[in-house]
Amino acid sequence: MTTQAIITVAVFLFTMIALIKQFIHPILLGALIPCILVAAKIIPGGSAFMQFANTTVVFFLGLTVIGEALFKSGLADYIGGKIIGFLGKTEKGLIVGTGIVAGGLSAFLNDTGSCACLMPIVGAMADKSGVSKSKLLMALAYFCSLGGTITLIGTTPHIVTNGILTNMSLRNFTFFEYAYIGIPLLIVGTIYMIFVGTKLLPDKEITIKGEGRKAQHNKKNMTIVGLIFVAVVIGMGINIIPPHVVGVIGAIAVVLTGCLDVKEAVSSFSTTTVFLVGGIFPLSTALVKTGAAKYFVDLLQPILSGLSPIILIGGITLIMLVLTQFLLNSSATVLMLPIAIMAFQAGGINPLAGAMAVSVAASGVFTTPFGTGPNLLVWDAGGYTMKDYMRCGLPLMLLFWIVTTLLCYVLYL
Repeated sequence: MTTQAIITVAVFLFTMIALIKQFIHPILLGALIPCILVAAKIIPGGSAFMQFANTTVVFFLGLTVIGEALFKSGLADYIGGKIIGFLGKTEKGLIVGTGIVAGGLSAFLNDTGSCACLMPIVGAMADKSGVSKSKLLMALAYFCSLGGTITLIGTTPHIVTNGILTNMSLRNFTFFEYAYIGIPLLIVGTIYMIFVGTKLLPDKEITIKGEGRKAQHNKKNMTIVGLIFVAVVIGMGINIIPPHVVGVIGAIAVVLTGCLDVKEAVSSFSTTTVFLVGGIFPLSTALVKTGAAKYFVDLLQPILSGLSPIILIGGITLIMLVLTQFLLNSSATVLMLPIAIMAFQAGGINPLAGAMAVSVAASGVFTTPFGTGPNLLVWDAGGYTMKDYMRCGLPLMLLFWIVTTLLCYVLYL
């Protein structure tokens, strides 16, 4: 490895330890990471803090404002009450409801956008039922990631995968081709959350920004916010305008219509999330740019050659799952997919089996708050630690690995 690659790995390890041990505030950590990378000449100074305003951050901020309007108008409370009325106030019932709604919505929208839209509704469900809010929010993030595996547009790595397949002269995956693996994953994940996850999800007292306020239950504003919410969901679904722009338009609309004032909109922002995303994005980029990530992947490639198809699929899927716990899933896909395809072609095995395994595994981020937008969104709101994600997410990740491996083998070999 080069000196820059070694420094990047050192920064990565420091970041992991800092997040686990919590000896430095996440905001300071997010600000520090780009500074170190610039000082080491790994990233240019002019772009050090550009990721603090990337599309993910802008998307998150826009939908956070819409979520605040959903709460203030009373619409989130109303929808949450209707869901509880249908499913009851039991913890398992609400987890099933969260899985159905989040999984279904994120299959046809971006998984991150679905999570941001549903957070205020899930929070209202928790308040009304007395079920732990910290449990439901983490379950929401997991279900959004699982639901995103069902269609081509559910998550960014699927779109990235088709681009790479085209460049390598291979056929693209169709819109619903992912459903043959994604739907079973959502079902298995829901069963796990009902019987095991309820015991492992973090049950803690959390204080969400602005908690303690009273919803207005203003029918006029509820109607306006509801229409804006539906328009934003449709806008993200048809994808004519980039999702982050749709989110900003929706945020502007709730302010211009008087459902929120500017001060309320700005106060809804999560500074911690912005700084963490802004700091982790350049670190993820640096791991790929310096060759550090590829170095460790290449070390494993000789081990994978000559393996039987089922073992090869399992090995590729496991490597991708481990990699994407720490890298942003789209970056991990760009890094791992060409290697997987070449490994399968060298063994005379259908390369689409490896491509599907990598693409689906990109969404299997359950043990860290990194890698996927849903985990990052709920991290600050839920007050979670790395141990919280690991405790509930590791068994789910192992189930995800087994199901993905078996289905890729059955469907493509």
